[in-house]
Amino acid sequence: MTQIMSFNTTHEIWESLRCSFTFGSRARIMELCLHLHTIRKGGLSMLDYMLRIRNNCDNLTAVREIVLEQDHIMEILGGLGHEHNPFVVTIISRPEPISIEELQSHLMVF
Repeated sequence: MTQIMSFNTTHEIWESLRCSFTFGSRARIMELCLHLHTIRKGGLSMLDYMLRIRNNCDNLTAVREIVLEQDHIMEILGGLGHEHNPFVVTIISRPEPISIEELQSHLMVF
């Protein structure tokens, strides 16, 4: 509150608040993006792994950061271990795109 007391116009107040919240939002977006890029399946069950990525994508969407379906799919594939390499090659070699739902279904079976 003391931050805005020194301003004389509502425009100055709104501009100050916009800058403050934009910085915080930008930092949060960067934090969520970094977390998304570093999620690895490791010892997680496939369901837990997929849920972590989905939650992170949902959090990004909540702060108005668009996560394209293709990017979501690449994050899923990128975090799988080497034991999934044959599966990953099959998916990225497909001539037609795969949906997240179809990918999840295949991964749960794999």
